[in-house]
Amino acid sequence: MTSSIEEKEISTVLQSFPSLQMDEDKRREIASHIRRERELLIQMKRRKKYAKVIGGAVASFALLFMAYQWMPSEVTPSVPSAQQMNTGESQKAQAAEMTSQTDMVLTLDSQIQEYIEEAIHKTGKAYQPENMTVIVTDPNTGEILGMGNLKRPNDRVPHIVRAIPDPVVAFPIVTLAAAIEEGKYHDNETYKSGTYEITPGKFIKDRNNGLGWGQITYLEGIQRSSHIAFAKLSERIPEDSLQQYFERFGFGMKTGTEQLNEQSGKIPNMNTPYDKAMAAYGLAGSASAIQQVAAVGAIANGGELMKPHMTKEERNHVDKGRRVITEETAKQVREVLEVLVKNKPGSDTAFSIKEHAVAGRTGLVGKRDPQGNFIEGKYSYSFIGFAPSNDPKLLVYIAVDDPKTDLWTGLWGKEIVAPPFKEIMENSLQYLQQR
Repeated sequence: MTSSIEEKEISTVLQSFPSLQMDEDKRREIASHIRRERELLIQMKRRKKYAKVIGGAVASFALLFMAYQWMPSEVTPSVPSAQQMNTGESQKAQAAEMTSQTDMVLTLDSQIQEYIEEAIHKTGKAYQPENMTVIVTDPNTGEILGMGNLKRPNDRVPHIVRAIPDPVVAFPIVTLAAAIEEGKYHDNETYKSGTYEITPGKFIKDRNNGLGWGQITYLEGIQRSSHIAFAKLSERIPEDSLQQYFERFGFGMKTGTEQLNEQSGKIPNMNTPYDKAMAAYGLAGSASAIQQVAAVGAIANGGELMKPHMTKEERNHVDKGRRVITEETAKQVREVLEVLVKNKPGSDTAFSIKEHAVAGRTGLVGKRDPQGNFIEGKYSYSFIGFAPSNDPKLLVYIAVDDPKTDLWTGLWGKEIVAPPFKEIMENSLQYLQQR
């Protein structure tokens, strides 16, 4: 049987990457899919623009597809297929006409994507985590500049839009923003850390088994990821207001990004002070990575929630976001997040980089089984940060699930998550400056 053009292109790619192995049936399957993708791109009148962004060659497109569809143990760039981009267009009579007037191009940057894939590869090789997710955005526009996963999920829900339980990296940031917006937070005010009986028989314990660090300021409490600090802040926020802030920041609803099968996540019930405290720290409810990126992006850009997107008009048009907090509140939150990375105590100082101040926060939480119970010895560590903190150009989100390591979990941020964050952020900022 004569090989198709697509099969020959795949063979060329495989020759360039000797570590890749593929049987003939898989080659034919992928070649067939590429043909369908190509036909759709032609119909959409966008083929030249997509080819330019992806790499300018059919072989690059074939390799990208193979990485996404076929290699579950390698980095999988979360790039939408032509079929995904074309969903619903066949039902719109004016779609073809509109594409000639308002052509769309990908926001993904091939160089930043390369930094992401290299960082994921290194972390995967060193620690064999269950999964690793990375997203890089421009927080001022919501543009997704790069993203990837170590492994592809078995179902059809991409990791970046999959609602995961206990969003401990983003929910506390929104709680802090709400407290500042309501005038209920002051850096130097003190409280008693350790163990706090929030209602009779219901206790909140700090993460060091409830020992705490004595009488400390709220700023130090946030630096130490004190559960009690956020519990006490939640008590100060008027009834139902905290839930409204979570909704305002986009939680509990889809962002509308181009990825298919996006999940909306869930804002937890806050019917009791204990439930409200757990939500304030993020130990309840669920949210996707892209929701968390969008929410923290609003802090970075001065208070506007932008829609995360990976396509844009060729014209330099930027959609305005929806204001969720004042510029002054956003500025104060940024300053607190900068202190977390810049000064001890706390482990977030491991995420500082040369030349630019970073603002951000870590999150460490146990993984849950399908019934919602914590799995002993399995954790997920995440960090979300942006830089330069006073004029953010990039926001980077990293989550590493269940790495295989003998390290004490308290060192994960420094030893496992910080290196890929710093590598991606430093290289990407330098690249943008030189571009």
